[in-house]
Amino acid sequence: MIQIGPALVPRQGGAAGGGGSAPVNSVLPGVAGAAVQGQTLTATPGTWSGSPAPAFAFQWRRGGTAIAGATGTSLVLAAADVGAVITVTVTATSSAGSAAATSAPTGPVTAAAAPASLPVTPAARWHPGFSTVTESAGRVVSASDLQGLAGLTEGGPGLGPRALTDAQGRRFWRFEGAQFLNVAGTLAGLSNRAVAVFMVGRAHRAAALNPMFSLGNVAAGTTVNTAGPSLDVATLSSSAPFLRSHARAGSLDAANGMWMVPGSQMQVLGAVSRTTANGGTRLWLNGRFADAGQNTVLASSATGAEIGRHAFNPGASGNWGQFDLYEMIVYSTGLTNAEGQAVADALVAAYAIPAVTNQLVLEGDSITQGTGLVIGGASGGMVLSEPGAGRLPAGWRVVNMGTAGATVATLTTRRDAANGWASMTLPGQNVVAFEIGRNDFGTAAAHYANVTAWLNTATTGVLQRGWTVRQMANIASSSVLQPQIEAYRALIRNAQYLTDTQTNAGGAFAGRLSVVSTDLIEDGPGNPVFLTSTDAADTTYYVGDNTHPTVLGALLRITGGSTPAYAVAAGLA
Repeated sequence: MIQIGPALVPRQGGAAGGGGSAPVNSVLPGVAGAAVQGQTLTATPGTWSGSPAPAFAFQWRRGGTAIAGATGTSLVLAAADVGAVITVTVTATSSAGSAAATSAPTGPVTAAAAPASLPVTPAARWHPGFSTVTESAGRVVSASDLQGLAGLTEGGPGLGPRALTDAQGRRFWRFEGAQFLNVAGTLAGLSNRAVAVFMVGRAHRAAALNPMFSLGNVAAGTTVNTAGPSLDVATLSSSAPFLRSHARAGSLDAANGMWMVPGSQMQVLGAVSRTTANGGTRLWLNGRFADAGQNTVLASSATGAEIGRHAFNPGASGNWGQFDLYEMIVYSTGLTNAEGQAVADALVAAYAIPAVTNQLVLEGDSITQGTGLVIGGASGGMVLSEPGAGRLPAGWRVVNMGTAGATVATLTTRRDAANGWASMTLPGQNVVAFEIGRNDFGTAAAHYANVTAWLNTATTGVLQRGWTVRQMANIASSSVLQPQIEAYRALIRNAQYLTDTQTNAGGAFAGRLSVVSTDLIEDGPGNPVFLTSTDAADTTYYVGDNTHPTVLGALLRITGGSTPAYAVAAGLA
């Protein structure tokens, strides 16, 4: 997003009958948005004085000339705007007179790049930036299929995903676990052993089931048992979150499974489902692939589909997706391996997605998972990997494993699980950042011993498995729990902790443990937000339960606020 300062344009005005004073502009109008064809610019009126308070009228201008009918607070940039600069004139009017001010111009409007050219023509393709989209209250109501076959409609009034624009000017749809889209029944005759789905997007967090695309449609009465969505991400028996298709997971390919763990960063996810004779299921994450065999349940002649929900079993909220969608593509045949690779490579190139070589896993309880408004797009993994934010270098995978109610015992189960995140190491850096304690504090000393064992246990410890550890100092809580938190903070900052975990100089894991001073984060100089029980009672940063951060608090906990050295990813390269 860009924020453009304005320049004053005088207009005839002055006192009129009725007394008072004519409007006077002191903070000039502004325009926010990306100056790219298809994007939306939004006007702010600026600040005006005068008595009585004025009403505002807007007029958008292209190269200084009024655009017919463009008199609202927003403007969708069209092909006619390409190459021109855009301004908005705001006229303030009251019974005492009127005046006008015009914003500074945007940069020249640029043409939107065409969607990526695909090496194989799909059956259906939906793209938030190029489909014809209708919205209501910021949510998608309908969207066209770029192939002209099967349009999308909201799952119900207000159940469409949010339509958003990222910092790089790209449109996307945000599914937050309560939204989905219907795919028209004109997408028909699909078999779950002869279908391919690719998407570009971001996964909000690890979940038991995170469905992206599912064959069949509840509203049309055409759901079929395909043993799972055509494309989803799932954690099973405490495993890492693996890419799947019709219940065939990337973990089934032992040699390549570590690459099939989607994170919150921008990525290409793909699945081609075929019979065993034709190659079985192959999954793609960016340009890498894994083979997962033929799915066990056959369903043919499927009609329609759903995006963002498991159509065959939508009743549980856990069967709704939490992800950002930049593009989705469906093939009505099982592509060959070469064709699937070519599609994946084309999308990776179009979105300039770097190869993943390093990873950061966020582990812990509901504070790490996020609650309320934090649990989706404001969760730690999403904040760290936000496109254009620059909070992590290129090539990092970010996986948020935090779950409500977790204890050190829970973390140990996940550490040791078959195909658990701790065994999914990559060739580059493998870093885990964690905070734990709310749900299993007995005494600070007992908790310290449990955490030390989680990190340093022969063969199975996090350190033994090759990970570098960033321990986030526990944020403040109520006055009842705060003494234990402060005692625990002191223990993990004592040199003995490095000795106990063998991360001291000369130890087996020297230099691989650091404490992130989350508790010392400030929101402005001299304003700590996570240090004491008084801080935990501040509803600016906590939701009122002395435990869970608000959206602002969660952001500060990850980024470090005005103390960036305390950000969880500070210094990663």
